[in-house]
Amino acid sequence: MKSKEGVLRRKRLEYLDCVAQHYDIPDTERTDEEINMLRQIAVDCPRTVPDVSFFQQVEVQKSLERILYIWAIRHPASGYVQGINDVATPFFVVFLSEYLEGSITTWSMSDLSPERIANVEADCYWCLSKLLDGMQDHYIFAQPGIQRLVFKLKELVRRIDEPVSKHVEDQGLEFLQFAFRWFNCLLIRE
Repeated sequence: MKSKEGVLRRKRLEYLDCVAQHYDIPDTERTDEEINMLRQIAVDCPRTVPDVSFFQQVEVQKSLERILYIWAIRHPASGYVQGINDVATPFFVVFLSEYLEGSITTWSMSDLSPERIANVEADCYWCLSKLLDGMQDHYIFAQPGIQRLVFKLKELVRRIDEPVSKHVEDQGLEFLQFAFRWFNCLLIRE
């Protein structure tokens, strides 16, 4: 148990060091690319689960912004890609539920200490990293991982349910038009 607690403490400190080194700095110390990436993340955070008021809280959006920015900085091959914000939300909610009771509709970040918020962010960051490390080709240029999955889905539907496959084709639809978002957000928005 001590080993597990030590790893958790070390990982949380590593995340906080990254925040201090990369996020809590003036824009004058960022590259133009980093500024643009941070702007895009700041635009996307309010769009995250817009129908749940909890996600409209400024502190929630700031936490997500820090998590996503640090992830993007540490994964330069892909950087930030729209949709990663949605992938982070289940981790964020699960780790917050450790500290906040009741329905998410009653949650407030102001009920948490800065230390607990930092722990939630760090744990969310590391879980997001572990998940996305296995599928980073979903989020690099041309998104070959997603392209591959869409092709596999199309082939699977064709093999299993030829009439549905034919109907989609007859309607002039491409699987990419509807399945891309499914795979990009891991069905979180659907």
